[in-house]
Amino acid sequence: MANLSQVRTISITHCSLVIAPIDIWTRRLPMSSALVVALEGVHKKPIRKPDGTYLFLDLVPGSYVLTVTSSAFIPFKQQIETAELNKLNPVVTVPLLPGSGYAYPSSVTGISFSLCDSSGASCDGASVWAHASEDSTARARLVQDTLAGAETAFIGLLQGQTVAGESLLLRGQGMEELVQVAEVLPGGGLRFVQPLKQSYRRGASLLPAVQTRSAHNGVVILPFRGTLPRSFAVQAYAEIGNCSASAELTARAGEVITAQTLIVQNNKK
Repeated sequence: MANLSQVRTISITHCSLVIAPIDIWTRRLPMSSALVVALEGVHKKPIRKPDGTYLFLDLVPGSYVLTVTSSAFIPFKQQIETAELNKLNPVVTVPLLPGSGYAYPSSVTGISFSLCDSSGASCDGASVWAHASEDSTARARLVQDTLAGAETAFIGLLQGQTVAGESLLLRGQGMEELVQVAEVLPGGGLRFVQPLKQSYRRGASLLPAVQTRSAHNGVVILPFRGTLPRSFAVQAYAEIGNCSASAELTARAGEVITAQTLIVQNNKK
């Protein structure tokens, strides 16, 4: 019989969670030095792989709050339930939106503006959403009728590839709603983060849209993707507490335009 002191202990490492951050504007992986990826309450740092993903090993199954912070991107925070992930491929895609420290790549299309209150103080962390207003900006159209409650839709040729986390405005037959892509499906399908609130007929448009927040200094950057016309109108909205603002802005393909400051006003009467 072997001496018990000679018996080796075998440790099996299990990959519990894979974080895949992606710059939603360029669809590229950010540089490793630009990001801090962490789980609240978990002191062990993730392992960064050469492909740009971050691995968390040997997590106790349960609920975790993921944070991704950077000087270049808007801070990201999301609750993750490990039981809901694919056990063989527990990947969570993190869409990163540009913040005030973002270095614009060449030939991108976007709008930048500042957000403040009526006293002139910068608005930090305001919810901001915007969308192109003109049908000529459509990135795709539905190829079949899609009913309210559906989580997927089938589309024609998409102008410019999309990624999980990207927002679009679905518009048709006098109705519209913001949708967020959860997954690109084989065969020209999109799965959405939330079920559709309304029904849409074949031919309904998917327009470029953005859902983001203002940075610590009140700066807002709206990135747009796709094959866009030279100039197009954008409707932008902002909300923080009981205050809100809206404006029609103009974007130009291949440029980042600096628009006027938006001032949020108290909605209470």
